[in-house]
Amino acid sequence: MADAGCSAQGTCPRLRRTIDVARVEDGGGRMLRLYDRSDPTGSQVVLSEHGVMLASLLDGTRSVSAIRAQFANRLGAPIELADVMRFVEQLDEAYLLESERYAGRERRIAESFRSGATRRAHHAGGAYPSDPVELRIFLDRQYLAPGGPGDAPGPSRRAPLRGLIAPHIDLHRGGHSYAWGYRELAESEPADLYVLLGTSHAPMRYPFAATARPYDTPLGPVRAAPEFVERLAGRSPFDLFAGELNHRAEHSLEFQALYLRYLGHSGPAGSAEVVTILCVPPDDGRSGSLPTDSAALAEFLDALRETIADDGRRVCFVAGADFAHVGHQFGDPGLVDESFAAHVRRGDLAMLDLVARGDADGFYRQVIDETPSPGMAGDSRATGGARRICGLAPMYALLSLLGPTEGRVLHYDQWIDPRRTGSVTFGCVAFPAQPDERRDGCG
Repeated sequence: MADAGCSAQGTCPRLRRTIDVARVEDGGGRMLRLYDRSDPTGSQVVLSEHGVMLASLLDGTRSVSAIRAQFANRLGAPIELADVMRFVEQLDEAYLLESERYAGRERRIAESFRSGATRRAHHAGGAYPSDPVELRIFLDRQYLAPGGPGDAPGPSRRAPLRGLIAPHIDLHRGGHSYAWGYRELAESEPADLYVLLGTSHAPMRYPFAATARPYDTPLGPVRAAPEFVERLAGRSPFDLFAGELNHRAEHSLEFQALYLRYLGHSGPAGSAEVVTILCVPPDDGRSGSLPTDSAALAEFLDALRETIADDGRRVCFVAGADFAHVGHQFGDPGLVDESFAAHVRRGDLAMLDLVARGDADGFYRQVIDETPSPGMAGDSRATGGARRICGLAPMYALLSLLGPTEGRVLHYDQWIDPRRTGSVTFGCVAFPAQPDERRDGCG
């Protein structure tokens, strides 16, 4: 137990703040898995409900002896001290605890990330094929997949898009939806600069974090915009690189970079540069405030607008944003039956109507102020509202940056687990250039 820093009387490390619980099927029993939502492909531990109860006692204030006593009191049955220590060690070996073992791994990862020339394609071989030939075939097929647009992109014949909201669900489940958004992008003139805004699934000290490293893909890296990012960082009201390490495993921007490279919009010299920015909301909305009531968020968006204006290139914003996350897997008591799914769909479509009208504040309040329906957790009024809209931050940022605009909902879908224990919703919204902008491009 040396790695966990936990003895019988010493304080045990707490569960890391990004650890979530999801239900799994295991031989017909009710089992759950602990996983890191900031890196879904990382280490996981499958536990019984009693195991999750035991893990919940790891709050950073209790010793093994105290955890043992508290667990026995809750369960009404004794547990051996050695069993608790082995359990803590198991979680620590999976890097689920805020321990010295985890901190050491993070230091090694940070050093490797900062010494690399690119941000590697972390999810290649999992969320999408890693072989370039297989990958192109896979992405080509998404246009013809059930629920997809039905045909591949035609020639470029439209002015550059001002903005695009696309999913960040894995491509095996949501590839048909990406095809709607990126076909629209493919049929538009390429922009000169793409500003990608993505959800950070791990906490950040500030509402935004950038990296100047180019995102790599199995097809080659996209072109980064280090000079643009440097100018933006100089205007930012906070350290724009404080949360840079969150980019390492985050998928919300990786999938957008992959598509820009696949379409040929960014990559070799002469193609568009790509700015990658992760986002988290600054406030949970319970006070009735809006995100732009946060000085840090408002001042950063102003800094980004000024940097874009000074840059002078045609800019297109892309938000990597999923919508609702509901059901047992995400903390709701009810199964996602037809009634539950229909309620979520109505809420999502009402939200997308506000998004398409460019109403940033109306969109935010619709998400945050929703009253939980039957089957939803009564205390689920969190950052993403009752539906847990995990794309809240990048979508709000995109709408704020676009200003008054008119968009078009291209696609909407619901992925529902076959056991109806969870559902994730997603879709695409395109924002064409306005008539008075068509001569000068987007942004």
